[in-house]
Amino acid sequence: MFTAETAHRLLLGQGNWVTLLEIALRATVLFALIICSMRMLGRRVASQYTLFELSVVVTLAGAVGVPLQATERGLLPPVFIMMAVIVLQYAMAKWSVRSPGFETVISGAVSTIIHHGELQLDELKRAALSRERLFAMLRLRQVQHLGQLKKVYLEPSGDLSIVYAESPRPGLSILPKIDSRLREAVAVATEVSCGSCGHTEPDTQQQRNTCINCGDTEWIPAARELDD
Repeated sequence: MFTAETAHRLLLGQGNWVTLLEIALRATVLFALIICSMRMLGRRVASQYTLFELSVVVTLAGAVGVPLQATERGLLPPVFIMMAVIVLQYAMAKWSVRSPGFETVISGAVSTIIHHGELQLDELKRAALSRERLFAMLRLRQVQHLGQLKKVYLEPSGDLSIVYAESPRPGLSILPKIDSRLREAVAVATEVSCGSCGHTEPDTQQQRNTCINCGDTEWIPAARELDD
């Protein structure tokens, strides 16, 4: 028989109405902690969602997971959590529209990781994005060397926005090292590139000195675009 005690157990489990305020506070604190954690993990984590959207998904998943498996837990607390997250999300979205700086704090800012064919190593380090991972993403865009690129932006979602150079020049090859024959085929005899940042100079005695851009001493033949 459905009684008041049964209704209380169904809605609140072993808690009471006062615990709803504590639950709302916990949801807000955990939501903020998740956003901070996602920011620290880097933008590669959020390749399909923005950090804010991913935080909402994780929070909602955590809210509904326990009541689905524990019969002693009521349904009202996770519903209350979901309502709190939705209200919080709506309020933060409205705030983001009014204050672009707030959106930057939540999701992160756009960063320039390649400028005129040269890697911005500090930005890569700040974004926790390795050169190998970046080169793989560029190869999927049919890029063969950095001289083809004017600027590459790393979006808050982890995607790349590419501005191609109007007049491509030789640059650091991003072809896999296992394909040595292809790398030799695209090598340019008159210019060399810094193996670290991609800074390219004429092939003189300069390659024996340190790179003026990053201070590295490894120089490799610059690459041209492979003809079709």
